[in-house]
Amino acid sequence: MEDYFKYRFGDDISFNLNSGDFISIIGNTNDLFVFTLLYGHKECNLFVGDKEFNQENKDEIRSRMCVVLYKYLNIFSGETVRDEIAFGLESLAMKKDDMTNLIESESRLFKVTSILDRDPNSLGLSDKVKIKILSALIIKPKVIVIDNLLSELDYNDKMLVLDILDEFRNNGGIVINVTNDMEETLFSDRIIILYNKKLVCDGKTLSVLNEEKLLKRLGLGLPFIVELNKYLMDYGMIDKYYLTDKKLVGALWK
Repeated sequence: MEDYFKYRFGDDISFNLNSGDFISIIGNTNDLFVFTLLYGHKECNLFVGDKEFNQENKDEIRSRMCVVLYKYLNIFSGETVRDEIAFGLESLAMKKDDMTNLIESESRLFKVTSILDRDPNSLGLSDKVKIKILSALIIKPKVIVIDNLLSELDYNDKMLVLDILDEFRNNGGIVINVTNDMEETLFSDRIIILYNKKLVCDGKTLSVLNEEKLLKRLGLGLPFIVELNKYLMDYGMIDKYYLTDKKLVGALWK
């Protein structure tokens, strides 16, 4: 199967993604990566599907890829949450009844029906993040890029959003979680580390997290549960990694 998302920056950063991928990107070059997705760059080559990101194709690219930014978390276009969610749908020339039904359906999924008629500026931080991600997913992109937002969710909201993102990628979507928090990398299947405009590590999540010396050299600590797993393995209490609290406790009680 041909890769759907192809990214290259200069000679030192290059990676491809396909349907169903959920990756985390971490490192001090995150801002550059996100900037090039939004605005392009003379050293950057980006393909989303069969379209290269350029002036001619930028509208098509933006219909296939949504970027949800932390720095725009408190900027809204609509007077109500409902208006905010509808904003992206209006460009799709969707019938009003269909739009209303879709907003109601997706709002139930995100558990935000009770706040649809509120001013989005009045919402708490976690609700704002949910609305931003909902507004991106409702237009049915192929790729969603989330820039340092998952850590702003309350625990229950985070579990809900992760379940929704899992369903999105199980249906062929691609999730790119750009983060500065190593704990968040546990949500993904693959980690890419971008450092000083170079790709320094790319692999399955557990494989990358085992590169402890590299991570420490880059100033990236291990997630707490990985540290705990290593400690318990050293004492012979477990013989493999368990990357959720529930699975680890279950293994210890066997």
